[in-house]
Amino acid sequence: MMAIRELKVCLLGDTGVGKSSIVCRFVQDHFDHNISPTIGASFMTKTVPCGNELHKFLIWDTAGQERVRIIRNPA
Repeated sequence: MMAIRELKVCLLGDTGVGKSSIVCRFVQDHFDHNISPTIGASFMTKTVPCGNELHKFLIWDTAGQERVRIIRNPA
């Protein structure tokens, strides 16, 4: 049985720069130039074999809006 390593990733950046498009390309192997804007945040996962391990990516895609600023700049 292979070991599973969880890797937590949070994409941060301004609105409309392509964060969601990059996540979709990685997770679904599809690039969409006209993806709908993220509201709040979205979450996706992808598991990738690497040697004797499985790397499970836990990906948070933020909306890049003011209301999610607490994630970007915690007190």
